[in-house]
Amino acid sequence: MASDDLSLGRAFAVLLGVSSPVIIFAGYRAYRTGRLARGWRRLRVWALGGVTTLEEALGYSCAMCGGSFDAREEVRTLSCDHVFHRCKGDKCKHVIDDWLRENRVACPVCRKVALPVLPWKAPPTSAPSASDLEDPLVRQAPAPPASSSGSEEPQLPLSTMASGEEPPL
Repeated sequence: MASDDLSLGRAFAVLLGVSSPVIIFAGYRAYRTGRLARGWRRLRVWALGGVTTLEEALGYSCAMCGGSFDAREEVRTLSCDHVFHRCKGDKCKHVIDDWLRENRVACPVCRKVALPVLPWKAPPTSAPSASDLEDPLVRQAPAPPASSSGSEEPQLPLSTMASGEEPPL
Protein backbone atom coordinates (compact mmCIF):
# COMPACT_ATOMS: atom_id res chain seq x y z
CA MET A 1 0.00 0.00 0.00
CA ALA A 2 2.78 2.42 0.87
CA SER A 3 4.61 1.69 -2.37
CA ASP A 4 1.42 2.44 -4.34
CA ASP A 5 1.18 5.87 -2.69
CA LEU A 6 4.87 6.48 -3.36
CA SER A 7 4.58 5.56 -7.05
CA LEU A 8 1.44 7.70 -7.40
CA GLY A 9 3.29 10.65 -5.85
CA ARG A 10 6.25 10.16 -8.20
CA ALA A 11 3.95 9.97 -11.21
CA PHE A 12 2.24 13.20 -10.16
CA ALA A 13 5.61 14.92 -9.62
CA VAL A 14 6.81 13.86 -13.08
CA LEU A 15 3.57 15.02 -14.69
CA LEU A 16 3.76 18.38 -12.90
CA GLY A 17 7.45 18.78 -13.73
CA VAL A 18 6.88 18.14 -17.44
CA SER A 19 3.64 20.10 -17.92
CA SER A 20 4.55 23.25 -15.94
CA PRO A 21 7.32 24.47 -18.30
CA VAL A 22 5.11 23.78 -21.32
CA ILE A 23 2.23 25.82 -19.88
CA ILE A 24 4.56 28.66 -18.84
CA PHE A 25 6.21 28.74 -22.28
CA ALA A 26 2.83 28.79 -24.09
CA GLY A 27 1.57 31.62 -21.87
CA TYR A 28 4.75 33.64 -22.38
CA ARG A 29 4.58 33.14 -26.15
CA ALA A 30 0.91 34.24 -26.25
CA TYR A 31 1.84 37.34 -24.23
CA ARG A 32 4.77 38.24 -26.49
CA THR A 33 2.82 37.85 -29.74
CA GLY A 34 -0.13 39.90 -28.46
CA ARG A 35 -2.68 37.10 -28.79
CA LEU A 36 -3.44 37.29 -25.10
CA ALA A 37 -4.21 41.04 -25.25
CA ARG A 38 -6.36 40.66 -28.38
CA GLY A 39 -8.35 37.92 -26.69
CA TRP A 40 -8.96 40.10 -23.62
CA ARG A 41 -10.04 43.03 -25.81
CA ARG A 42 -12.52 40.83 -27.70
CA LEU A 43 -13.88 39.46 -24.43
CA ARG A 44 -14.18 42.98 -22.99
CA VAL A 45 -16.24 44.16 -25.99
CA TRP A 46 -18.41 41.02 -25.92
CA ALA A 47 -19.12 41.55 -22.20
CA LEU A 48 -20.53 45.04 -22.87
CA GLY A 49 -23.69 43.56 -24.38
CA GLY A 50 -26.28 45.91 -25.81
CA VAL A 51 -26.42 44.16 -29.20
CA THR A 52 -29.88 43.97 -30.73
CA THR A 53 -31.39 43.29 -34.13
CA LEU A 54 -33.83 46.02 -35.08
CA GLU A 55 -37.40 45.03 -35.81
CA GLU A 56 -38.09 48.34 -37.55
CA ALA A 57 -36.04 51.29 -38.80
CA LEU A 58 -35.01 53.89 -36.24
CA GLY A 59 -35.71 57.58 -36.79
CA TYR A 60 -32.17 58.77 -36.14
CA SER A 61 -28.70 57.99 -37.43
CA CYS A 62 -25.56 56.17 -36.29
CA ALA A 63 -23.48 58.28 -33.92
CA MET A 64 -20.27 57.20 -35.67
CA CYS A 65 -20.95 57.26 -39.42
CA GLY A 66 -24.19 59.22 -39.67
CA GLY A 67 -25.95 56.47 -41.63
CA SER A 68 -29.56 55.48 -40.99
CA PHE A 69 -30.66 52.33 -39.21
CA ASP A 70 -32.77 49.93 -41.24
CA ALA A 71 -34.96 47.06 -40.08
CA ARG A 72 -33.18 43.75 -39.37
CA GLU A 73 -29.88 45.54 -38.84
CA GLU A 74 -27.63 44.63 -35.92
CA VAL A 75 -26.78 47.59 -33.67
CA ARG A 76 -24.95 48.11 -30.38
CA THR A 77 -26.36 50.46 -27.74
CA LEU A 78 -23.80 51.72 -25.24
CA SER A 79 -24.65 52.63 -21.65
CA CYS A 80 -24.75 56.33 -22.63
CA ASP A 81 -27.65 55.52 -25.06
CA HIS A 82 -25.63 56.20 -28.22
CA VAL A 83 -26.46 53.63 -30.91
CA PHE A 84 -23.98 52.41 -33.51
CA HIS A 85 -23.82 49.99 -36.46
CA ARG A 86 -22.27 46.72 -35.36
CA CYS A 87 -21.49 45.15 -38.76
CA LYS A 88 -19.48 46.67 -41.57
CA GLY A 89 -21.48 47.38 -44.69
CA ASP A 90 -22.02 49.85 -47.51
CA LYS A 91 -23.23 52.50 -45.07
CA CYS A 92 -20.67 52.13 -42.31
CA LYS A 93 -16.99 51.29 -42.79
CA HIS A 94 -16.00 52.02 -39.17
CA VAL A 95 -18.08 50.08 -36.66
CA ILE A 96 -18.25 50.44 -32.91
CA ASP A 97 -16.82 47.00 -32.09
CA ASP A 98 -13.59 47.86 -33.94
CA TRP A 99 -13.42 51.18 -32.07
CA LEU A 100 -13.90 49.51 -28.68
CA ARG A 101 -11.27 46.84 -29.42
CA GLU A 102 -8.65 49.27 -30.71
CA ASN A 103 -9.19 52.09 -28.23
CA ARG A 104 -10.16 52.26 -24.62
CA VAL A 105 -13.71 51.22 -23.78
CA ALA A 106 -15.36 54.61 -24.12
CA CYS A 107 -18.03 56.08 -26.33
CA PRO A 108 -16.46 57.86 -29.33
CA VAL A 109 -19.07 60.63 -29.12
CA CYS A 110 -19.30 61.61 -25.45
CA ARG A 111 -16.14 59.82 -24.16
CA LYS A 112 -18.03 58.25 -21.24
CA VAL A 113 -16.77 54.85 -20.14
CA ALA A 114 -18.98 52.17 -21.65
CA LEU A 115 -20.51 50.02 -18.93
CA PRO A 116 -22.18 46.64 -19.49
CA VAL A 117 -25.73 46.94 -20.81
CA LEU A 118 -28.55 44.62 -19.83
CA PRO A 119 -29.39 42.18 -22.62
CA TRP A 120 -33.03 43.24 -22.84
CA LYS A 121 -32.27 46.97 -23.16
CA ALA A 122 -33.51 48.14 -26.54
CA PRO A 123 -32.11 51.13 -28.42
CA PRO A 124 -33.77 54.38 -27.35
CA THR A 125 -36.69 55.51 -29.48
CA SER A 126 -35.13 58.93 -30.02
CA ALA A 127 -31.61 60.28 -30.10
CA PRO A 128 -30.17 61.31 -26.71
CA SER A 129 -30.58 64.99 -25.94
CA ALA A 130 -27.85 67.31 -24.69
CA SER A 131 -29.22 67.09 -21.14
CA ASP A 132 -28.95 63.28 -21.26
CA LEU A 133 -25.28 63.58 -22.13
CA GLU A 134 -24.44 65.61 -19.03
CA ASP A 135 -22.64 63.61 -16.39
CA PRO A 136 -24.77 63.80 -13.23
CA LEU A 137 -21.71 63.12 -11.08
CA VAL A 138 -19.77 66.09 -12.40
CA ARG A 139 -21.60 69.22 -11.43
CA GLN A 140 -20.23 72.57 -10.46
CA ALA A 141 -20.48 73.35 -6.81
CA PRO A 142 -22.70 76.32 -6.00
CA ALA A 143 -20.84 79.55 -5.40
CA PRO A 144 -20.24 80.30 -1.72
CA PRO A 145 -22.45 83.06 -0.32
CA ALA A 146 -20.79 86.45 -0.22
CA SER A 147 -20.07 87.57 3.32
CA SER A 148 -21.54 90.89 4.32
CA SER A 149 -18.56 91.92 6.46
CA GLY A 150 -16.17 91.69 3.55
CA SER A 151 -13.73 89.42 5.39
CA GLU A 152 -13.19 85.99 4.01
CA GLU A 153 -12.64 82.87 6.06
CA PRO A 154 -9.08 81.55 5.82
CA GLN A 155 -8.68 78.52 3.59
CA LEU A 156 -7.01 75.48 5.13
CA PRO A 157 -4.34 73.72 3.13
CA LEU A 158 -5.44 70.43 1.61
CA SER A 159 -2.75 68.49 3.47
CA THR A 160 -4.28 69.52 6.81
CA MET A 161 -7.76 68.50 5.70
CA ALA A 162 -6.65 65.18 4.22
CA SER A 163 -4.70 64.09 7.29
CA GLY A 164 -7.86 63.92 9.39
CA GLU A 165 -6.56 66.32 12.03
CA GLU A 166 -8.89 68.83 13.57
CA PRO A 167 -8.44 72.32 12.08
CA PRO A 168 -7.06 74.95 14.46
CA LEU A 169 -9.62 77.35 15.81
